[in-house]
Amino acid sequence: MTITLLVTISGKAGHGKALAEILKSVPAENDIDGCFGISVFLNNDNPDEVLIIEKWSSIEAHKKFLTGLSEIGGLDEMMMHATAVDRTYFTGVNE
Repeated sequence: MTITLLVTISGKAGHGKALAEILKSVPAENDIDGCFGISVFLNNDNPDEVLIIEKWSSIEAHKKFLTGLSEIGGLDEMMMHATAVDRTYFTGVNE
């Protein structure tokens, strides 16, 4: 079963492009364990809001990756530009 993760990042005023620059360094197709792809989008109505759509093998795989990233400071630069991060996990109804 594949998990789809929607991550909405609310940026500080004027920081949307900086967030997108940071996030676009992660290739859509990557070798992150359990990750099947990442797409990054800027909100057309609010340029300081970024949406990330990720595909994962499981919620646990994502949380393991996120914990490891956080432990090495991999989220620090992104959080300098953000005011809030919302993560929501979805499972396809046809799976």
